[in-house]
Amino acid sequence: MWTIAILGVLAFGLSFDAHLQGRTTQLSRRRAKAEAIAQSGVVVAQMLLQKQGKISGSEDEWAISRDKWYEPAFRLSRGMPVVGLRYPLGEGEIILDIEPEPARRNVNRLTFEDWERVLEVGGIPMEMWEELIDSFNYWVGPAGAPAQGKAAGKDYYEALDEPYSPRFGPLDSVQELLLVKGFSKMVLYGGVLNPEDPPEAHVRVSGIADLLTTYGDGRVNVNAADMRVLMTLPGVDALLAAAIIEERTLGSGASAPWGAGQSDTMNNIENIRQNVFKSENDFLSRIPWVDGGALRGLITTSSAYFRVTAVGRVGNAARRIWAILQTTSGNSYVLRWREEI
Repeated sequence: MWTIAILGVLAFGLSFDAHLQGRTTQLSRRRAKAEAIAQSGVVVAQMLLQKQGKISGSEDEWAISRDKWYEPAFRLSRGMPVVGLRYPLGEGEIILDIEPEPARRNVNRLTFEDWERVLEVGGIPMEMWEELIDSFNYWVGPAGAPAQGKAAGKDYYEALDEPYSPRFGPLDSVQELLLVKGFSKMVLYGGVLNPEDPPEAHVRVSGIADLLTTYGDGRVNVNAADMRVLMTLPGVDALLAAAIIEERTLGSGASAPWGAGQSDTMNNIENIRQNVFKSENDFLSRIPWVDGGALRGLITTSSAYFRVTAVGRVGNAARRIWAILQTTSGNSYVLRWREEI
């Protein structure tokens, strides 16, 4: 009986191992397929970015009805984002976001006043502003220039446990701010600034990373910027930011879901035609409460840089690719690429 019992345990163990190995192999295959689908999502984004440059907006309904990619490409051609586009592919699906990168402020082009508005929107206490701004200006300033105000000089960075030197030039990425004195993870991404203090004294901030980019000429795309970014523009408060968003999207909604009826798609396209801001002058004439003098030259309605987030999903397996694409002369090029689980 002991022999039979032992053999039974061994058989169960072998069966369980085989089952587990089969499940692991199946999951690995799904992950590989999900990764391939996510890569296909970036290719779809490139196709749409190339296509949007060829859309005039005057195409007739018959042409639109035969082109399943027309609406997302049309949105991009008008400076608007494409969010939550879902497309079945093989055993899984692509979930795709394409957002104009100038919907954020170019950190390398911020003035002192711009920085104050960015830090205010991020909820950063005012007593921290001067050190943060001075430290940033020293980091991107010319080599050999003395530290001004509350900025830490080169000797501060060289005395760290893992020393390094300031860039003395424009940032390559927003994440590089973490190397600059004062710019903690909480300042960038939000959280509690003083976790060592009692809970009742905690200072919570929303952070500033979502407001910033390192791409573009510094002008903000008012057809794509969210409320927080709009509030970093001169003279734009929460009430005015909400009015801008309502004016540009009145009735346009989001992209029609895949497989939506032709009438839904045509309604979306017609609403976008009527409500999206056509130019800087169109924006200033339709939003008369803004300070046109302060905003002129600081806003745009188009984009040459785009942030693409492509998720490939197969069953319970998913892979995510984040990329920055640039469009020029009818082509699109990958400037930055990051793969995530």
